[in-house]
Amino acid sequence: MENFSAKLETQIDELKKLQKSFILYEQAQRQQLYEGKIVDLKAFGRLLNDKRKALEIELSMLELQTGISISTLNRLFQDPSQVRFSTVLTVSQTLGVSLCAI
Repeated sequence: MENFSAKLETQIDELKKLQKSFILYEQAQRQQLYEGKIVDLKAFGRLLNDKRKALEIELSMLELQTGISISTLNRLFQDPSQVRFSTVLTVSQTLGVSLCAI
């Protein structure tokens, strides 16, 4: 029984670490949105992908809407610096994400 309790405590600790990590990630994303600027390209790629998922748009549908291949979309969502700016702009506009307000 003692071994079971120790394993359970370890799992609880791991879950708390994951929860804390997730909260910090969400806070960073919100801060990026509130400030209206992009400070981390990979986080921006994840933000675009999260927006796509929230809109329930499959990659194949986004490919049809934008004319951008699924492989390029995947690269964009992982690291926007790996694709052309015009690709980032097209996907952002399609998903309703404004890149800047001048």
